[in-house]
Amino acid sequence: MSITDGPLASYRPELRRRRGLTSRRFTLALVVGDYLASVVGFFLGLLILNLITRNDFNRLEYLATNLRHAFWFPIGIVLGMAISSQYRLSRRSPTQNSFTELKEYAMATSFGGFIAMGLSYLAHRFGRVEIQVPTQVIVGVVIVTFVISFYRSILRAAVMSRRPVRIAVIDDGSTYQRIATHLHLQRGMALFGRISVDRDDANDAIGNIFDIEQIVQTLELDRVIFGAINEMNSEIAFWYRRTTQLVDTALVPRMFEVLSWRSRLTDLSGLPLLEMAPRNVSRFDHFLKRLFDIVVALVILIATLPVCLFIAAVIKVTSRGPVLFRQVRLGRNRKPFTILKFRTMRIEPVDAALPEGTPPENAPLYVSRGKLHESNRRTAIGGFLRRTGLDEIPQFLNVLTGSMSVVGPRPFIVSESDIEDPHYARRFDVRPGITGLWQVSGRNDLTAEELRQLDYLYVSAWAMWWDIKICCDTPRAMLRGFGAY
Repeated sequence: MSITDGPLASYRPELRRRRGLTSRRFTLALVVGDYLASVVGFFLGLLILNLITRNDFNRLEYLATNLRHAFWFPIGIVLGMAISSQYRLSRRSPTQNSFTELKEYAMATSFGGFIAMGLSYLAHRFGRVEIQVPTQVIVGVVIVTFVISFYRSILRAAVMSRRPVRIAVIDDGSTYQRIATHLHLQRGMALFGRISVDRDDANDAIGNIFDIEQIVQTLELDRVIFGAINEMNSEIAFWYRRTTQLVDTALVPRMFEVLSWRSRLTDLSGLPLLEMAPRNVSRFDHFLKRLFDIVVALVILIATLPVCLFIAAVIKVTSRGPVLFRQVRLGRNRKPFTILKFRTMRIEPVDAALPEGTPPENAPLYVSRGKLHESNRRTAIGGFLRRTGLDEIPQFLNVLTGSMSVVGPRPFIVSESDIEDPHYARRFDVRPGITGLWQVSGRNDLTAEELRQLDYLYVSAWAMWWDIKICCDTPRAMLRGFGAY
């Protein structure tokens, strides 16, 4: 029987009930929410204008009049979001977040502001209605962009917590664990397992791609992610295409080790072309990063001073030894420096059952570094400090002295710093960081090879905007404690 025969026509994915992010109720909530967010954002914009401008028309006594003239503003914002496909994109991708979509929101709301001005002009021209003040529209657009980003992130989290996105990964097994690690970092996603591309591969697979229809129906999958595949023939290509007809799909590029957030998808006469991140970093970029480090370090140290004093007191009361842990690490250009952390281990020698034999090369870092066998040496507060990352706060002193950065590769101890590969050795071209791709991507649940790949990826594709994104992702990773040992 041909692969095009049989039950292919029996399953009609367009008749599936739309749930969660794909439901019409979610889309309606986005439209209503954008309208209300536009009203709130414009109101906040008027309050800000009252504080920063000398124009009498922006004073609070004209607030009711300005709001009445802004009738077309929320309508324009909703139209701008719709024309920019923001409602369709919000249904399509469950991995959106308020930071990565901020640029798209800004473009859509700016377009909506132009639409609002156009509608206001037409109403003024033909209906003798007061035209809206352009300054108020500009300020309103800026504020609304952030309000929409904030409320949408809350709405998406609420919807995905009630109805998680059901996901499976089609993979030959070589990259599945890496993809699974990243999926587990995301809230609101339920990973069901790996779908093999080989009929004879039953190793930890929930099925194979040739039974994709039955798998999608039985598990009620919302999304399938395509991972690595060693060989692509016409039969597998057919079922890849069929999968895209059954369920929403995404693809992890084969060369994900060298692709970054800054890579850009273009085309070459219709041929998709993925351009790599620019390789040059200017002196201004270095200055901007150092300025960012100093400002963030000062703010964090001042804001957390009461917390640090409390942690120091608890450490001192509950265990013998110094409050701070000091260790020599290698920094930029392999220059050694002393890293500072709150002490989480007791200084008394404790017998520990060390693992027998040499761990496998692809073992997670918590296995290869014997993290599990250190648990009986932790202080009373040590486990909590490690899970939350609070033990890292003193490292902001290292940032102020210039030996570390807020974001960068993880500082290695001297014994682990013998890296011969010139690509991976580029991690020493920059200052090591308190946080980085390693922390927001799984921390000690990653393998040593994955850690080196992330370090290379960060150094080779650095951008100030990427640093800010990593900083925004770090609190979520800290609160979840994923990969912390």
